[in-house]
Amino acid sequence: MKKSIQRIFRKKYKTIHDDSFLKRIKATIIGEGMLHEGNIYLMDYAIRHMPDDGIVFEIGSYAGLSTNVMLHLLTKHDKKHMFVGCDAWIYEGFKDHTGIIETHIDGKVDVTRKEYVSYIKQAFVNAASLLHPNKKPHTCHLTSDAFFEQWNANNEFTDVFDRTFSIQQEISFGYIDGDHSYEQTKKDFENVASKLKVNGFILLDDSAKHLHFGSSDFIQEIQQHDAFKIIAHNPNYLLQKVKE
Repeated sequence: MKKSIQRIFRKKYKTIHDDSFLKRIKATIIGEGMLHEGNIYLMDYAIRHMPDDGIVFEIGSYAGLSTNVMLHLLTKHDKKHMFVGCDAWIYEGFKDHTGIIETHIDGKVDVTRKEYVSYIKQAFVNAASLLHPNKKPHTCHLTSDAFFEQWNANNEFTDVFDRTFSIQQEISFGYIDGDHSYEQTKKDFENVASKLKVNGFILLDDSAKHLHFGSSDFIQEIQQHDAFKIIAHNPNYLLQKVKE
């Protein structure tokens, strides 16, 4: 029994071992432990194999760990794709699901939620400005629903660096790491899929079989969708659009 338990905890996923920047970035940006190393491997695969034109799109940025990983991989593989993203920067307390909504962050009554999310957003801006000053992402302070509403209306966007831009291309690779409820995961997936190029990819965070998130439940539905095929689960799922 003891050996069996040890084997479970030793289970490994495919990772990238020979990249010094990826080793350094985890100790540089807030969010260590929030980005599974298996996701980085799948991001690398998607970026290397995605269509030559289009954008890379991210839902859920937090302090910029995943953003800067993908920006690094784009440079590493000499990809010129525009990087676009959105985050609502809303604080979610440990007790929110119980209906108890406190004005401060968990365990720190003298730090308000507003102050905390402002700090995280500024950390995102600082990290991107430091690590990718010449390739800063076009990330907007918007919910994913609001972002797609604006995109569908062909409106211009203003990113967190106060740059105005518009989107003229479809998505080549989408990383979905927003609200992990089933309802919002489904909506985010459908929105990204509607803008996704054929042969483009979607990586769905926290969709691994052993997890108890709506995103994990939703992946079972996608397996019945003939427009998509599963490329890998490591442990989260990378999907490729094979037809409209």
